[in-house]
Order: sequence, then C-alpha cells, then structure tokens
Amino acid sequence: MRYQLYIAAAADNKRAAYSYVLANYAGIVAQGTFLTVGERKFDDSFCGHVAIQRALRTAANKAESVADVTVVLDENIANDVGFELLGVNPPLYPPLCRSTQRIMKRFNSCELAAMKKGDELNPEEASVFDECLAALEEARTPRGQFRLAWDTAIGSQNIIR
Repeated sequence: MRYQLYIAAAADNKRAAYSYVLANYAGIVAQGTFLTVGERKFDDSFCGHVAIQRALRTAANKAESVADVTVVLDENIANDVGFELLGVNPPLYPPLCRSTQRIMKRFNSCELAAMKKGDELNPEEASVFDECLAALEEARTPRGQFRLAWDTAIGSQNIIR
C-alpha cells in the first residue's frame, strides 16, 4: 500500500514543534506532534532526525502490509535533515543519520520529497503545519505548560530532549 508521511516544523522563541501526518488514499491514518525541550531544543538537525525516526516508526506500525512511503518534508526539515539523508551535506550527527536511514529501509520503498511552496498546499500539508502551530500555542497556556512539564518528567515520547 502507498502512504505519504508529511512532516513539518515550526518554532517560537521558547521551543520548536514537529508534527507528522500519515495518509493514504482513504485519508489520514495517523498523526502526532513532538515538542522540544532542553539544551538541544533549537538544534534542527538533531531534533529533525528524532522526529523523522519517531514518525517513521509510527508509520511502520500503522502500515497494514508491505508499504511504500513517500516522506514529504517541509522546507526547514528538508534543508537540515533531507540533504543529510540524501548524502548532499555531511551529517552533523553521523550515528543519528545512519539510524534514520536504517529505519527508512523498513519499507518496500521510501522516497524523500519536499512540500510545495506558497499557497499550493494540499490538505495534508496544511494540516501538518496547523498541528505544529496549535501545539506551540497550546504550550503557551498554563494547562499546556503543566502538560509539557508532566510529559518531560515522565519521559513521554511526545517530547524531544
């Protein structure tokens, strides 16, 4: 079965958010968001690799059979991580890059693509950006700050450290 995995990133002055949407011909299969905390919260290469790895593992678990995946990256992630995965730029974290490439080999085929620029976003691409921005806005509220502290304390998979 053919899947598209859309991954986007957004940041404010306190943290970054990475969001993914896994879709096939029938619609959205899975979606999720990761927030960054700690000293590497603005390290786009490190956090980008971790977000892609977690999204790919989710896609592998949700795929019903042998899957072909197209990973569609937004411009920020494509510049930082996409070129490392393609071998154009040397990786900042070689072991992390190798792990991401290894996870990509779980699928029958795994291709990288970039999101369209401008106003021509399809619904899934717009949805993944909206999820990033919603997560950042939620993290600014008292309830969101409490949840972020709780998730950080218990070691939630929604947090990238």
